[in-house]
Amino acid sequence: MTAQGRDKGFTLIEVLAALIVFSVAILGLSQAGSQSVRSVGILENKMLAGVVADNVLVLARTREPVLGVQTGEQAQMRRNFEWELETANTDVSGFLRLTVNVRERDAAQILISRTAFLSIIDVSLTPPPANPGTPSDDTGGDG
Repeated sequence: MTAQGRDKGFTLIEVLAALIVFSVAILGLSQAGSQSVRSVGILENKMLAGVVADNVLVLARTREPVLGVQTGEQAQMRRNFEWELETANTDVSGFLRLTVNVRERDAAQILISRTAFLSIIDVSLTPPPANPGTPSDDTGGDG
């Protein structure tokens, strides 16, 4: 057999080596793809938990505030979430802090936590008197 006869094709070892390299590359790509799918699922859960948290805060801000912790459940896109709303006083008089934590039903990990503030100033009260020494519009001067 001449030198030209041996250079016409791949040997069995070369073919096996190429298959091993190809297999390793395919395994790496498939793991990257499955990790991407898992990441999208996690982000979707967090986004839906954020919608639940926003809904709870909006409802809490439109109702009479109750100090303490309230809990409940809400479904978003066929996924069930549990929420916990804590209403507490702040250092500033007339303001309450509303903190909502949302998790998947029967799960311990909090997916999202949001905080909002609520003013409880009674708007039916008359406005405070004007500062003395400041001009007012109804003084009757010759303006």
